[in-house]
Amino acid sequence: MNESRFKLFVTIIFLSFFILISRAMYIQIFHNSKYKKEVEELSTKIITLNPIRGNIYDKNGILLAWNEKIYVIENFNESFSEKDIQLLKNVFSTITDSPETYIDKLIFQKKLNIKLTPANIKQISNIKGIRVSEKYIRKYKDNTIYPIIGYVNSEGVPLYGVEKLYNNILEGKPGYQIVKITPGGRIDKILETVDPIKGKDLYLTIDYNLQKYIYDEMEKYKKPGAVIMSNPNDGSILALVSYPSVEPNLFSSGLSIQEWKKIIYDTKQPLINRAISSVYAPGSVIKPFFALIGLEEGISPESTIVCDGKFELKNSQGNVIAEYYDWNIFGHGVTDLVKSLRVSCNLYYYNLGLNLGIDTMSSYAKLFRLNDKTGIDLTGEINSVFPDRVWKKETFGKNWFIGETILTSIGQGYMQFTPIGILRLYNILSTKGKYYKFHVLNKYVKNIYEKPVVYEKKLNFTYNINPVYYFNILKGLIEVTTFPGNSSNGGTAYHVFKDFNGLVAGKTGTAEVTGGKSPHSWFAGFMPANNPEVSIVAFVENGGYGSEVAAPIARKALERYLLEKDLEEKNKLSKK
Repeated sequence: MNESRFKLFVTIIFLSFFILISRAMYIQIFHNSKYKKEVEELSTKIITLNPIRGNIYDKNGILLAWNEKIYVIENFNESFSEKDIQLLKNVFSTITDSPETYIDKLIFQKKLNIKLTPANIKQISNIKGIRVSEKYIRKYKDNTIYPIIGYVNSEGVPLYGVEKLYNNILEGKPGYQIVKITPGGRIDKILETVDPIKGKDLYLTIDYNLQKYIYDEMEKYKKPGAVIMSNPNDGSILALVSYPSVEPNLFSSGLSIQEWKKIIYDTKQPLINRAISSVYAPGSVIKPFFALIGLEEGISPESTIVCDGKFELKNSQGNVIAEYYDWNIFGHGVTDLVKSLRVSCNLYYYNLGLNLGIDTMSSYAKLFRLNDKTGIDLTGEINSVFPDRVWKKETFGKNWFIGETILTSIGQGYMQFTPIGILRLYNILSTKGKYYKFHVLNKYVKNIYEKPVVYEKKLNFTYNINPVYYFNILKGLIEVTTFPGNSSNGGTAYHVFKDFNGLVAGKTGTAEVTGGKSPHSWFAGFMPANNPEVSIVAFVENGGYGSEVAAPIARKALERYLLEKDLEEKNKLSKK
């Protein structure tokens, strides 16, 4: 290589190094603040601070749903060493008899909700790849309130009932922290904190002691069913029981596969809210409605039929084409409207149904909105079914037959009602034509220093029932519980209420079902009969005669209502 070329090569190398060094100095001097800022941003993190959920109370201040602090163990490891497994086993052994189950959850599900002591936390935090943090989970009074309150799952998501419907009131507002994180992932410094705002507390219209008492009474029969009690003058729900009910704490704590299987394979289906989410043939509890239609359409309350226990349906030539029977094979003799309600005479309503016709009956059902949901502030309500020609054609593609009108007139055939749908009908009767929308919310409040927001009653429906018509229907319903006699002429619930301390207007119902099963048992009514303050519907699935199962449950519930009312009044006096 000649000398000139060598000098050129050295010059190029020198210039290259000079450019690189100059560029590095430029970046360090002029862009230092920019990159420093970027590094700081990379080590800054925003942490969400979850609010504490509002509590839920019954009408008397009994705590039904609250929050309990637990800890969340998160596992970022693929596996544990033998030493770590032994440490976890030692810690979990102080909490449970099966520590291996907890370890398995931590390995496979990567997360575990658990109660820990400060000593436990210190031990577990020493395991590499484990993080322990605080968390609040929902706790509930017991399973009796599940149909009303519902539940919040282990991830804090409300999925049913009041918890879901009023989540915007209960949940509060999240806060946050802006923190600096070390390369190892630990918090080095808190830069800013905005505290979360606690959710508001809810007070329900439910009387927990009444609710629990009714559930325990239903449990004695060991059959699925529902009982609902309300104040017909404002629509407030005092008790809404569905038996059996699932334990909501299972969902909030985190359900195991075995626990879930036990629930879904239970033949009594405890997840179903039978008060609002299932429909059944109502049987004779629907008869007061047909009595009202008859009166509205000009039938005299004094007009009678002779009930001999059997009704013959004849064609235009006078030939018998079908026979229908009364529940009492011997019949009830001469029967007018009041007696038809008292003794629950089927033949009276067979004749009435044929005279009215399905079109007239269904038009009144639409007028009274019996096919509509009641609008109660709970999740899961379904529609009742009052069948007619159009419904059958749309559902089955078939025409309506006259025999189906006869069955409809006694609450059988295609007719299906939710228990709360029946209660709405009795609330309309008890108030002489008004329906105040059912509700379980009483009020909500942020803290003791703020004025509570109180639920205002809503008049959802009104119909001016003629006082004469009302008098006759009410007389029949009162005689159901007060008129002595035998099965031919006595009130169907007289033996249940004969010594009851209060005047109850009510109706029993026994609804036949297919498959050779026992009939459904019903009772619906209100008290005091002349100035109602409480209404009730009691239903037992395949329970048998209404007078033998549902009516006794209703009596017990009404007795307990009077006891709770008396205690409430005494407490008010003692505070004056």
